[in-house]
Amino acid sequence: MKAGSLRLGGIARSYADHLLVVGDAAGFIDPLTGEGIHHGMDSGVMAAEVLVQAFKHSDFSARFLSNYQHRWMRAFGYDFKASMRLAQVLYRFPILLDAAALCIEKQGDDFLADWARIMTGQRPKSQLFRPYIMFAMVKELVQLLFLRLMGLEKRPIDEIRKRQ
Repeated sequence: MKAGSLRLGGIARSYADHLLVVGDAAGFIDPLTGEGIHHGMDSGVMAAEVLVQAFKHSDFSARFLSNYQHRWMRAFGYDFKASMRLAQVLYRFPILLDAAALCIEKQGDDFLADWARIMTGQRPKSQLFRPYIMFAMVKELVQLLFLRLMGLEKRPIDEIRKRQ
């Protein structure tokens, strides 16, 4: 069995003469979450709209079809760059994920719904920096750091080791 890796974060050029590349083929997979269906569907609509104009003007040149690239970059392409940076930060500092999980658990359904819209690409990653999200996250991070420094936090891995 063989498999190919998926492109993440969009390809450098999703158009050429008589060609538009959409969805997974264009790498419209969020580097942070692995989500892609929302971006794939949006890119299909954008491609169709650009193609309607291409037919109307009888122009299928790369220059004309580059409008598609500009549209998806404006809509969600820049968010992929933020996702990649955030993924790198979370890889280096996994405590941030622990704090996020605690925050989501404590804040309730509305907070979770907003978080989900951001993580699935329905809203840009910049929404994570809205004050009500950021303050709640920082509060959990500070509490978690304090508990870990004091040795008071019960981590799930420690509970699993006790059972073994």
